[in-house]
Amino acid sequence: MTSRRLDHTASLTAQLNAAQRTAESMQPPSRRLLDDPHSRHFVRHPLLRAILAHRLSAGAAVRILDRLWGGLHAHIVLRVRYTDDVCDAAMCDGIDQIVLLGAGFDTTSLRKARNTAAIFEVDAPATQSDKRPITERHLPSAECSQTIWVPCDFEEDRLQKQLITYGFDSARPSVIVWLGVSPYLTAGAIDHVLTDLETLCAPGSRLVVDYIDAGVVDATTPWKSARRVARAVARRGEPYRSGFTEAGLEALLASHGFSRRGHETVSSLLQRYDPAHLSRLAGDDWLAITTAEKN
Repeated sequence: MTSRRLDHTASLTAQLNAAQRTAESMQPPSRRLLDDPHSRHFVRHPLLRAILAHRLSAGAAVRILDRLWGGLHAHIVLRVRYTDDVCDAAMCDGIDQIVLLGAGFDTTSLRKARNTAAIFEVDAPATQSDKRPITERHLPSAECSQTIWVPCDFEEDRLQKQLITYGFDSARPSVIVWLGVSPYLTAGAIDHVLTDLETLCAPGSRLVVDYIDAGVVDATTPWKSARRVARAVARRGEPYRSGFTEAGLEALLASHGFSRRGHETVSSLLQRYDPAHLSRLAGDDWLAITTAEKN
């Protein structure tokens, strides 16, 4: 991440994602792809709050967003469903450490509060200063100790040192959730994080990471929606820096000791969670999510 993304810009980006999850959670049960009522607590921007004041305005905003930036909304909400499935399966297998890298306003700590897993929230101090009091206010008091706040700048700090300092046990398997971060990092920062994870993660650990297609970064993507999003984030001062092909990411993960176990594009996520296509969301395939396991 750049320093700009780690201050006020990070908070707005996180709010936008929280607003999308909230808007989706407000849709009728037959249409809803995600139920995340906690996301609403993190949306404070007046315009976003106005949009979320009613289900109809929230639904209209989703349709407009999907028309302009096809694939983005489906990915934002369904990556949560997918990751929840991975975390639930891991906890059933006895894994009791979940690490949220670049957690933003992710609500896993609230949605999983009554589970026994320790949840390490890893993010920039500025974003955490916004998130922590809200999270702890809505956590059941008995579960507050299960959420561990780990400040980290992925471009400047070594993840391994930060996690160990805050009590992460590298001898036990864990789930590493790394969503919405890799596109904004340099290749060097991504490699540093994966190098740290290679050392930190015990065999059997699971890694969930999403990414954008390499063509979005080098401007060769055929998706008009992706080109629009890339221009928009660049104008906000946080351009996309890294993208991958499916094979390229698999090779990179393998070089750090992780074997791919699952892979979903936007269209396959929609097929998995909305087979009747009731949402009518665009399936533009310039975003994807991968699960890998530590060898």
